[in-house]
Amino acid sequence: MGMQSDYEKNPSFFVDAMLGNIAKKLRLMGYDSKYEADIGDDDLINSAQKDLRIIISRDENLIKKASKFGIESIFLEKQEEIKQFHEIINRLGLKSIKINGDNARCPLCNSETNPIEKHNISDKIPAKVLEKNKKFWKCKNCGKIFWEGSHIANLQKFVSELNER
Repeated sequence: MGMQSDYEKNPSFFVDAMLGNIAKKLRLMGYDSKYEADIGDDDLINSAQKDLRIIISRDENLIKKASKFGIESIFLEKQEEIKQFHEIINRLGLKSIKINGDNARCPLCNSETNPIEKHNISDKIPAKVLEKNKKFWKCKNCGKIFWEGSHIANLQKFVSELNER
């Protein structure tokens, strides 16, 4: 019986430049996902190697280069985002994807978020949002405040479609 390494249970990623939406979704799903819009292949590879990140890309040359350095990578063949997520899930053998604010990372800067009391942020959030939502989170790094708004609802729909496959 093989033990699952932390690497497999809690993988972290370096998402290639063309796949910003994938990076955002992975972050909201709780995965540490580095993403830089304009980074050269060599820098991306060095960074992924240093941080033990799995590269996710549609660039075959980048994937080939990464494998020469023994870096794990996932080549996305499909165009459609939901199918790309199937490729990622299947490759990692993830059983199901969950999404909620408590394990989501900041979609903007990839940092962890902490729950924050409503009364501490009432001056920073529109009154309607405060009324409708009970739980809020604040990014440890960039300070942005999040709640489970419509983007989370849409993502939950996306995730349930993924898990039905």
